[in-house]
Amino acid sequence: MIKDENDPSLCVRRRVGGLTLALKLGLCGISVVVIERNKSKSPLYKGELLQPKSIELLSKLGLGDELYDASYPIENLYSEEWKWKGNDGYLRTKSVLSYQTLDHEFNMARMLPHETLRELLVKKIEQLPSVELIRPAKFKGFEDDVAIIDQKGEKKRIQAYYYVGAEGRSSKMRKEMGITCDEKKYDHHFLTASFPRPKTFTDGLVVGAPHTFLGLFPLPNDYVRSVYRIPPGSYREYKEQPITSYYDLHTTYVPGLKDTMTTITSWRDVQLMIPYQFQSPRYVVDNKAILGDAAHSVHPMAGEGMNLAIQDADVLSDLFCWMDEKGKWRDQKLLKWYERVRKPRVDQMIALSHRSQLAYSFHDPIFRKLRTRALVAMEERPLLHFKQMLNVSGLGYYKATLFDWFNHLDVLPTNNRSTIYPKQKRHFYTEQDDYPWRFK
Repeated sequence: MIKDENDPSLCVRRRVGGLTLALKLGLCGISVVVIERNKSKSPLYKGELLQPKSIELLSKLGLGDELYDASYPIENLYSEEWKWKGNDGYLRTKSVLSYQTLDHEFNMARMLPHETLRELLVKKIEQLPSVELIRPAKFKGFEDDVAIIDQKGEKKRIQAYYYVGAEGRSSKMRKEMGITCDEKKYDHHFLTASFPRPKTFTDGLVVGAPHTFLGLFPLPNDYVRSVYRIPPGSYREYKEQPITSYYDLHTTYVPGLKDTMTTITSWRDVQLMIPYQFQSPRYVVDNKAILGDAAHSVHPMAGEGMNLAIQDADVLSDLFCWMDEKGKWRDQKLLKWYERVRKPRVDQMIALSHRSQLAYSFHDPIFRKLRTRALVAMEERPLLHFKQMLNVSGLGYYKATLFDWFNHLDVLPTNNRSTIYPKQKRHFYTEQDDYPWRFK
């Protein structure tokens, strides 16, 4: 939120999007009030995979060294396809996609616990005199365009020029703006937990099997994050089994986890994650805006939810800073620029995440064979490899063509191009793409 006679923007948040917004606004000298519902750490799992674009943006905000020290680098993502004969499973194919194929300074992802990133942002914000952090407090709505918050049972009023909601999927701000969204539920859920990892497990791994999907991603401090796909409504059945059955879901494919998973002592250590998808028809109404999960939700397959929130916050905060610099602070119509830049990119990421989950949604042997072909083709064909990693990274976008789909099926001759696509730079986002108002 932004208050007083000079500037302002109210951030109602539970995740890192609102804090990123507040940090960049504070660095611009804009007066900001951050309303945070939870002061203590949340025990719930939230996004941990920082994509290259988000790392670049956070580094520009002065978090580079702290972020690198607290996170684990992910350069490669391995995919394994398993086949079963009776009760015996065996590895059929293995392929790899690498962020290193991107000709860019930020060509790797990093795993960082959500609460750790939140703490890093709060530490930076607390050094800024123009940012006020109020927590714990709850946003209750508006009275005559004044925000009403509840702080330990006491009602408070906060007047601001602009209000920004970054408080998640059930956003109160979005409802106050009169925006409704059509939410899509998927035909699967996920089990997720973290536990110690073997020292030899150093890269991201995705396992495709006849009836499931397993993702394993190294965390700092020698831990690993597990995401295991299950049918909807089956969580109770899993919990009725001994906790060792949860170990078996992993050690079948990664035997080295057998000695490390014992830190999971009960099903209370395993969380249920339910994926949703929606896209808000608007991000802005008058002097109010929403970002992150308040504005959109993507399937977690590509790990993009937290990244989209950070990238939303970067674009919106830069627009606010520019409006302040140019003496256009009171021109609410300029907020439409934010929606114009971010909404198409979110549409692209929703589609990418949706296609990624579809690849593991069909269990027919023929479809799984086609998936295996596509994964191998992405590794071996430089242009496909580059497109996939670029689009996931958030650093740019390269639209898939019909020709690409034939290449995914590995039915066209393999070209002899360099392993790095030679015309990459034209597909990376530029400052003009990110902040077009600065070039008008």
